[in-house]
Order: sequence, then structure tokens, then C-alpha cells
Amino acid sequence: MQHFLLALLSAALCVTNVFAQPSVNEPPLSVPVIEVAVFRVSPVAQGASDTRAKGNTTSGNSAVGGASGAGRVLEMRAQKGEDWPTLFQRIAQSLATPLPAGVKQAQQNTLPLLQAGKYLRVIASVPSAAENTLELEYIVTQDEAYQLLVSGAAMRVRKLDRDPNLLARMRADPSKASLFTATDAVGLPETMALQLTEIFAGEVDFLRELHLGYRCAIVYEAHYREGFIERSGRILAAELEVGKRTYRAYLSPDAQGRATYFDETGKTTQRLFRKSPLEFTRITSDFTLARFHPILGVWTAHRGVDYAAPIGTKVMAVADGVVEFVGERGGYGNLVFLRHQDNKFRTYYAHLNNFAPKLAVGDKVTQGQTIAFVGTTGLSTGPHLHFEFHVRDAKGEWISVPAPNVIDSTILSASGFNDLVKRYRNSLTAQNNDNLLILE
Repeated sequence: MQHFLLALLSAALCVTNVFAQPSVNEPPLSVPVIEVAVFRVSPVAQGASDTRAKGNTTSGNSAVGGASGAGRVLEMRAQKGEDWPTLFQRIAQSLATPLPAGVKQAQQNTLPLLQAGKYLRVIASVPSAAENTLELEYIVTQDEAYQLLVSGAAMRVRKLDRDPNLLARMRADPSKASLFTATDAVGLPETMALQLTEIFAGEVDFLRELHLGYRCAIVYEAHYREGFIERSGRILAAELEVGKRTYRAYLSPDAQGRATYFDETGKTTQRLFRKSPLEFTRITSDFTLARFHPILGVWTAHRGVDYAAPIGTKVMAVADGVVEFVGERGGYGNLVFLRHQDNKFRTYYAHLNNFAPKLAVGDKVTQGQTIAFVGTTGLSTGPHLHFEFHVRDAKGEWISVPAPNVIDSTILSASGFNDLVKRYRNSLTAQNNDNLLILE
């Protein structure tokens, strides 16, 4: 792998020097090292069941309270460089409750090796229990799994027999599809996941498609100082396979010297409209002409998309535009709507908690800019964003329609692009089977 990275370094630094000059007020950064990371996530299985804590399972790094006696359930993935003490600390923070004393007294060498990306499932007693208990299931492979039982000051570790139900839960864990989970497991910072969503925002719906399984390979900058990463830089090249589709992006200066991502044909990867106004969440109600309204109690058209998300989640403009309205409007609650492309299109963002500071009618906004925050105002049963895409009909009236995929196909004219692509493709291809992390 070293010879590929060395071959990339000179070309990548040329790209860096074109448009990444540091501010005069900032100390100079170390020379970036060009690194490669590859990971693959298998499809999320459907229909897995758990009779012990049915309905109380949550994914990621948050937990929900269950019924009395059922405990609270947390599903998570071990992170790169994490050991058992730091994992127990993360569990305690996620559950927001003290853990039994036994987790502090456990000897590290008596526990199975903790590996990045591996599935963990935690069941903790409710705070009202007389004695806190903790049960942790840890899957290393399909044939190697462990159970940790902690009660008071005692901990018991036993190796589990092959358990089809446990494997089903692992494969159905929706948190494994998250880019944050995968990048954590390979030791990449959160900024890398955010960059990936921005690069492919017009190509991939990160809210609906990652559960199908995906493979990602990236070439990126890392600034080291005294042996430690001082700052992660930009993604220089990325390859994302979702289902049977493959998307590629390469960072290069355009004809005006601006940093832009292009595909291998020289077309910009940026689209006129993002596929989602939120980075990571789930869709609870799609565009339909027949939907039972949960508050009005009648069947009516739902001319938009509802995205479930916690209050305060950032809402982004899906395209460059101008603010047409900011305020409260009937069942929409707090609402922002924008006009785009010389008033050919409008986008609505409803049920908001509040608006971006100083956002006002007439302001110009850019694609991906935060314009508001998720709330539950107006005719809303819970925190979510209601999003609509509007066009004019034959009479000139505004109507809501499913958001289209409108492509901006600007052609690259910068010299040396083909050579740059070739070098990056060689590096990404070389990593196909080398140090590939697989989340199952």
C-alpha cells in the first residue's frame, strides 16, 4: 500500500496547494499525509425479533426507557482504539445511569478482545431496580459470541453457543448502516462522514438507501504533529457503492480554481437539489395522495415528505435560493419557504422549532446552509420536518410534487485531471481486499 500512497502524494499536494492556503492568522499546518480507508457494510436484515425486550430496542448511542422490569436496551458498535473501560464509560453516558460496581473491578485480561466495528447489545436494569444489573452480548464472529453479566460487584463472562436470534439481531441492527458507525470503526473522524454526505448528497439518499448495504473507499488528507493527527483534512477521492450503483468523486480545481468534486467523466457531482434537507434521519411519511391524517382524523393527500428527527436538528436548504417566507402559518407551524432558479421552484420546511439566526425574507441562501431547526409546531404529533417541493401548473398556480432529480452537469476544463483520476483509481482499487473492515 505504501508505494501507492507515495505515488499519490505529489499529485494530491498539487491539488492542495491550488486552493487550500492557510489563513495568515493561523499557524502553519504540517504537510498532509495522504491515507486510504475502505469499509463495507452488509445489508440490514429485516424482521429480526427479540422477545425479551420487544419494543424497547434502540440503536446508536442513545437508549429509551422500557417497562418496569424490562430494563433499557442499547445497541452499539465498538469503536477503533476502544478498550473495555472506555466502552463501559460510553455505555454509562448513553444510559445516563451509574453502572454496577463490577464493571470497574473486571480485569481487562479476563475479557474477550474488543474489536472495532463489532456488535454489542446492552440490557441494563431500570433505575428503580433494587440492584443495578447489566447484561452485555458481544459478537465477534458468527461462531464466537460472549455474554457479560454484571450484578453488584460481581461479573461473569461466558462464551455463547451459536444463537440464531442473536445473529438476527446483529444483522438487523440499523445503526450499522450509519456512516458515523462505519467511520468510527475505522478510526475516521465525524467530519469524514459529513464530507461524504455533502459530496454525494445529490446522488444518494442517505436516509433511505444505506440499509441496502454499501462499500466505501476514500483517499483523504491527515495532518500529523509529533505522531498524532493534528487535523483531518479533505476527502480527495471517494468511491461509494450502494446496491448495484457505484458513484465516484475526485477533488480538483475547476476552470476558476475553485475546489470542486467531479466524476471520472469530468462532470461535477453537485446537483441543483440535494436529495434530503437533513443529514441523517428516517422518513415516517412519504409523498402520497391518500394518507390518514393523525390529527384531523380524515383521509387526505400528503403532498410532502416527513423526516423524523430530534428537536433542534439542523435543517438545510436543498438548493441555492432566496428566502420567500419566515414565520408561522397555520398547520405548518413555524415555516420557511425558499424560491429557486428565478422562481421556477419552491421548497417548504415546516413544523420548525426555530429559525437560523437573523434569517429574513430576501436573504440569499446556499445549498446545504442551515436555515432552521426541527421542531413540532403546528399540526404535528411529534418532532419531525415536513418538506415540500413546489412547481407551477399549467394555470401558473403553485402545486406540490415529488422532488425531482435535477442534474447540474458542468464540465471540467482543468488540465491534468485524467492523470489525477488514474492515480486515485489505482489507490482505491488496490484497497479492495486490503484491510477491509466489514460490518455485519
